Amino acid sequence: MVEDLIFKFENFLLVVLRVGCLLVFWPVWDNKAVPMQIKVYTVLVIALALTPVVAPKLPPLPADWLGTLQICLRELLLGISIGLVLRFIFSGVQMAGDLVAIQMGFGAVSLFDPMSQAYSTVIADILLLIATLIFLTMDVHHLLFRLLAQSFTEVPVGGLPLLPASLFNFLPAMGKLMFQIGIKLVAPVLAVLFLTQLSMGLVARAVPQIQVMIVSFPLTIALGLIFLSLSLILVGPFLAQEFTQVKVPLHRVLQAWQG
Repeated sequence: MVEDLIFKFENFLLVVLRVGCLLVFWPVWDNKAVPMQIKVYTVLVIALALTPVVAPKLPPLPADWLGTLQICLRELLLGISIGLVLRFIFSGVQMAGDLVAIQMGFGAVSLFDPMSQAYSTVIADILLLIATLIFLTMDVHHLLFRLLAQSFTEVPVGGLPLLPASLFNFLPAMGKLMFQIGIKLVAPVLAVLFLTQLSMGLVARAVPQIQVMIVSFPLTIALGLIFLSLSLILVGPFLAQEFTQVKVPLHRVLQAWQG
């Protein structure tokens, strides 16, 4: 009886290890603004629900500390590789906001972002909040939970703590996706701001008496905010499409870990 309880507790610890390593790199849960108690309770509850389901697929816990450390490192690398897929999408959204903010003249107006532990612009924070709401509204977090349960079958616990070589060929494609999201998301606003600056340059050249620097700042901010508000109608469907397609690279990462 005691040995059975110890074995079940070891299985629970293995599930907690994988769940914790994955959640710590996933959107929403990796936000520093989320209290640590919420994160810990989330990991424990999910692990408690998954343990009876995946227990037959779990190996026994290594008796030596070296084997345990090896499992921990492998689970950490698995969490990083899966978390990077979603992080590239959210980084593309943040890059889009930063591009617009700099063009509008908001580059000097930055706020401390608790998620990245760095300073970001106001426009980037707004777009990140919209992306997070769409992420939750589309139940992408449920997709991640299903992927988490599936990972115990496709990528068993244990093995060498080495990143698969195929992942290094996969990273450039995700980096390309990040830049594509950053540009496509705010391309109309960037085009309007570019034409505004070009027009201000032509006016300054044709009529030197006009104080273009004084006129351009409020005009650029006003046009930027107006067209950004209008483009938000397109932001939702665009991000929804990206989140719908995210399951493809996530499954590719799992396949890479299968060897």
